[in-house]
Amino acid sequence: MKRKLIIIFLIFVLGATVVYGATLPKNMRQKLENIRTASSVYDRNGKLIGNLYYYRRIWTPISKISPLLQKAVVSIEDARFYKHNGIDLKGIARAAVHNLIPGGAMEGGSTITQQLAKISLLSSERTVSRKVQDITLALQIEQTYSKQEILELYLNSVYLAHGNVGVEAASRYFFNKSAADLNLSEAALIAGMIRSPENYSPLKNMATAKKRRDLVLKKMAEYKYITQAQAKAAMATGIKIVKQNNNATVGGYFLDYVKEQLIKQGFTEEQLRFGGYKIYTTLDLNAQKAAEQTMAAQLPKIASAKIQPQGALVSLDVKSGEILAMVGGRSYAGSQYNRAVKSYRQPGSAVKPFVYATALEKGYTAASIIEDKPLSIVLENGTEWSPENYDRTYRGPISLRVALRHSVNTVAVQLLQDIGPQTVAEQMERMGITSLVKKGAVNDINLAPLALGGLTKGVTPLELAAAYLPFPNLGVYVEPTAVRKVVDRNGKTVKKYTAKKRAVLSAETSYIMTMLMKDVVEQGTGQRAKLSQYPVAGKTGTSSDYTNAWFVGYTPQVVTAVWIGNDRQDMPMKYKERTIGSATAAQLWGAYMKSAMAGRQVVDFIQPPGIVWADVDPKTGLVVPGIFNRDTYQEVFNAKNIPASNSYKIWNWFFPEKQAPEDESGKKPGAPDPSTPDVEQF
Repeated sequence: MKRKLIIIFLIFVLGATVVYGATLPKNMRQKLENIRTASSVYDRNGKLIGNLYYYRRIWTPISKISPLLQKAVVSIEDARFYKHNGIDLKGIARAAVHNLIPGGAMEGGSTITQQLAKISLLSSERTVSRKVQDITLALQIEQTYSKQEILELYLNSVYLAHGNVGVEAASRYFFNKSAADLNLSEAALIAGMIRSPENYSPLKNMATAKKRRDLVLKKMAEYKYITQAQAKAAMATGIKIVKQNNNATVGGYFLDYVKEQLIKQGFTEEQLRFGGYKIYTTLDLNAQKAAEQTMAAQLPKIASAKIQPQGALVSLDVKSGEILAMVGGRSYAGSQYNRAVKSYRQPGSAVKPFVYATALEKGYTAASIIEDKPLSIVLENGTEWSPENYDRTYRGPISLRVALRHSVNTVAVQLLQDIGPQTVAEQMERMGITSLVKKGAVNDINLAPLALGGLTKGVTPLELAAAYLPFPNLGVYVEPTAVRKVVDRNGKTVKKYTAKKRAVLSAETSYIMTMLMKDVVEQGTGQRAKLSQYPVAGKTGTSSDYTNAWFVGYTPQVVTAVWIGNDRQDMPMKYKERTIGSATAAQLWGAYMKSAMAGRQVVDFIQPPGIVWADVDPKTGLVVPGIFNRDTYQEVFNAKNIPASNSYKIWNWFFPEKQAPEDESGKKPGAPDPSTPDVEQF
């Protein structure tokens, strides 16, 4: 029975090899050689970040790889390597019998050459058709390369756990030495890891790794590469890991994002893996390092928490929308899930600037007075909703400036009631929010989601950061980009990217919103985000159940969004030691931006034409001649929408050029503050 199965299988293999061989690409040699030149990624200043598929890889010639390691690998992976022509018929037949018998476990019969074909050109699926392709390619590889060349390609391509590709990277990672200097025990350990790198890693399971090392040593003695005495002596030694300092590649989350974006834009994974492209990105390597260092140092570590809170950060260039930094979690080594672009979370009060901006576009001013009071609203389903402020207190009549400064919920709700949820939703979409749920029993075209940020699906940090771009950019939205251009191995530019821009707010409204959010940082909920040298505007946000904490802020040059939260939406960040809210996010934002902005020119927000600063009566919200009124404050207005009092109209008629500017009146912009001291808020 077994003999028949072997004969049938070999006949099938030979026939299929002819078929597959006829359709194989002619540039197989180029693909194999391109293992050495996988697509590399550079930052905006031409500094190498890494590449799209390997994070630690140091190509080394076979002459600089320890002969002991070469022999160890051949012993455990392909004892007949120097005798076969790419396929081992005995091994294939043995594996075929096991694999074809019903209920038998899948067994491999792959030679080193076949493994190289799989690593370099094919997928890792375990099917008969894929095995046939392995065989076909292995035969062609053997006809093209010498055994030493094949072994060099293989030893530089195998994955060896913890982000290490190739034996040189692994040698340096585990033993802090070159592959040329490995002793017998060390060589056997690395060779043994090839079959199942994560399972046989000494950093994960020392006992299993030692057992596997000893098996390699026995095989080396069996095939006469070493003596029995040498094998026993090596087995008697312990495994001493001399792990080098962690020099993990910066920008792991960003590299993954670049790869995903390029594939969406038409590049194939095969092109990116083997094409030898140079990909010039928008990343600022210095800002990226600052982001990762800040996340590691500032993201709270809670002793009582079984699962630590996660975080994400995205920085964008204001004018171009280019991504300057991206961090998708506490550490890339711990989790590769990119929360900066894949995690949709409720923004809390970080959504309020969109409500205020829409209100300004519809005729409200920063000085408009709305009463902060208890509300009782009957919803469409007949239930009664009574939104409250974070501190359960009410301030009475206040301006929009004060309301945003302290993130007053009742004012945001009343604004939304007046201008309409649909109007605000449309404005948000124009500004780049693409994740609103507009239909269904539960949707976002309602008061609570849009006024207080309890969105049905939520937003990603990248999406929210981009939606804030119009505020410092005089009303212009710029679609975020990660790549500037892609150049092929011959230096030819094959793809160039330009920013997609559109006007979404009036320049006047965007500037007024910036002045209001600057006040949030200087006097309100965002004070922990202050920078000593640079002007900052922004908004805090905390979901009502403390599962999400945000700060989205900007200088004239950079917009940055910071999110902190647990991956599980049902796990609030209320711990025995502390409660994490938006003030923590603002503090992390400030620490990062202090480093990221270092060396940048200090400039102020651009004031567009059509802006007027005027004195306002805080009781009425009307503009008055400040020269006659001591209790006024300076406020910013669109020149086409000044809420003028009668006295101001008369004054302006007599003295049209004599409006009291800020420096003459001596009054600072910003309404007087009737509120209580700042605390952690929504």
